[in-house]
Amino acid sequence: MYSCILTELGITVFDNQKCVKTFSFENPAEEYVLVKKGKSKLNEIEKFLANGKPVVANDHGLLDILKKKSIDVQLMSNEQTDTIQSSKPKILVDSGFAEDENDAMKKLREFAIQLSSSKVTEVSQSPDLHIIQAINTLDETDKIINNTSSRLREWYGLHFPELDNLIDSINGYSQIVLSGKRENISKEDFENAGFPESKVEMLSLVKEKSRGGNITEKNLAIVQTLAKQILDLFELRKTVEEHIEEQMKEEAPNVSAVLGAAVGARILAHAGSMKRLACMPASTIQVLGAEKALFRSLKTGSNPPKHGILFQHATVHAAPKWQRGKIARAVAGKAAIAARVDVYKGGLNQTLLDKLNIRVQEIEKKYKEPVKKESKSEPQIKRKKSRRFIKRKRKNFGR
Repeated sequence: MYSCILTELGITVFDNQKCVKTFSFENPAEEYVLVKKGKSKLNEIEKFLANGKPVVANDHGLLDILKKKSIDVQLMSNEQTDTIQSSKPKILVDSGFAEDENDAMKKLREFAIQLSSSKVTEVSQSPDLHIIQAINTLDETDKIINNTSSRLREWYGLHFPELDNLIDSINGYSQIVLSGKRENISKEDFENAGFPESKVEMLSLVKEKSRGGNITEKNLAIVQTLAKQILDLFELRKTVEEHIEEQMKEEAPNVSAVLGAAVGARILAHAGSMKRLACMPASTIQVLGAEKALFRSLKTGSNPPKHGILFQHATVHAAPKWQRGKIARAVAGKAAIAARVDVYKGGLNQTLLDKLNIRVQEIEKKYKEPVKKESKSEPQIKRKKSRRFIKRKRKNFGR
């Protein structure tokens, strides 16, 4: 009986504890992983073992490959596998993969480093991580825009304070700042910023009657630089947002359809990866992003949160307060199924979205009005006085 042994440096065949054939790996880390996954071809081994002699193998992946090639093969017992593992350096020396046991240990160490490096490279190439980085970039860009725009409004507001109350759009405000001092701003500048005619007339009148102070050319140059930075960040935000939508539709079409590209990417970032998200139950997905509120409810006994990041979902956000928990639960349930379909590359399943829409309509019809809850009076628990207090009372009474 042949013993077909998979090692880190190659495959060796023993017959009665004697090495009869070896098949070395050119790229040990890559070929070893392929054999473990059952994806290697191993045509040379097939020719050698095709004589009909029974074979035992020490690895499930190697077993599957040999069975596909119609070779009579069985899996080794746990005792035999443990013996091989403990005497690995000696087997490598007997197989000719190493000169001596010290050389074998050195080559095993090099193999371990190579394997770890290949796994890090494989993980780094995962599209999930790139989507996570993109959505984090989008959120951080929003924070930078908000902080910079606040500083811009305060600084330029010293020169044109009325503009802050009349223009809510950060983009439009920045475009007006680039026009320069208030006396140099024309109607065309307001129109180019995208304001309607009625607002253009109002801004033109306010500009003439502004009570703001003068601004020096140096200060104006810095303020305009801030405004240009904000407009550039808006362009970056638009590019990143489009990239997230493309990547989500490509890598997670069902999650994107159920949750939307942005919310789905934020849920994915909070979970860590697509596989982790697929392993999560719907109840966990429902409260992702509300961990503090969840643990606070467990500690204090208050009501647990009904939603976390899912509050940003358009359907949940637009629903009345008493419907949000039920709709969030329905959305989380479909999102959990969608993540599992996407992990196994099942393609877009329109049925998930259709069933979710039907469920949301049922909730909206059934719970048009908030359900009145009966307030239950909590039973009063009589606490026993401590023995220390009773003793002290007795002493005082004796006085």
